[in-house]
Amino acid sequence: MSTLKVDTIQNTSDAHGSTPEQIAKGRAKAHIEMKGTGTVTINSSFNISSIVDNGAGKYEANLSITMSSTTYCVVGGSSQSNDRNDNVMGFHPYTATKIRMYSWQQTGSSTAGEDATFVSAAVFGDLSS
Repeated sequence: MSTLKVDTIQNTSDAHGSTPEQIAKGRAKAHIEMKGTGTVTINSSFNISSIVDNGAGKYEANLSITMSSTTYCVVGGSSQSNDRNDNVMGFHPYTATKIRMYSWQQTGSSTAGEDATFVSAAVFGDLSS
């Protein structure tokens, strides 16, 4: 097996560059932007193999990679197409190969699972070797 050692990886137009360490430690390992109402649909993704609709506001995104542990970071959000801003997004529990996403509506002191028109998430952490 050959090894390529470089200080910086850059695209041909010199517009974007990264060090190997930045790529290994600081770049998203996976991301998804999806439609979460009706028939759930992936609009854009990286390292996501499929999604599952598990009921009102409950989704699973299956990773096409394996994370090194279950202590990675997921960030994301959800919103409705009618510009309501009362949706809350949560992620739990993690496995090394999937993320579970929950969207719910906060109304006063009550909450209820709610499908969101737009759902997005990004995964950060170390990959399994």
